Amino acid sequence: MSTIEVGNIIEGTVVGVQSFGAFVSIGENKQGLVHISQISSQYVEDINQVLKVNDQVRVKVTEIKPDGKISLTMRIDEEPKQNNRPPRKRDDRGFHAGPRGGSREGAMPNRHKEDFESMMKKWAKNSEDRMSDLGKREKRK
Repeated sequence: MSTIEVGNIIEGTVVGVQSFGAFVSIGENKQGLVHISQISSQYVEDINQVLKVNDQVRVKVTEIKPDGKISLTMRIDEEPKQNNRPPRKRDDRGFHAGPRGGSREGAMPNRHKEDFESMMKKWAKNSEDRMSDLGKREKRK
């Protein structure tokens, strides 16, 4: 058998089934993982209803990581999903623009306008108030 490369379609044998996916022996003493999301285009709730140890499967190599781990898919005949979304634009401050192109500043307060010193003063006052309240409660007991 030739070397295993991304894009290869290989016949393999399921050697282990976990809740997150199945390990498939693909020859050359190598195994790869078919994540549960890559077993079928339909939702798979229980992998054990689809795959069992020793099942013969046809898989495609989708990724070989630097540490040697191999990712596989059984969704071979599917076209890859096209990303038809336009890229998200950022305004001049680095915020993502809202759905109508406007800034999202109204949706989330801009906390960067407040300087560190004033934030610390507020925190210290809030902390002192809480400690005072706790002390009053303890005295009442």
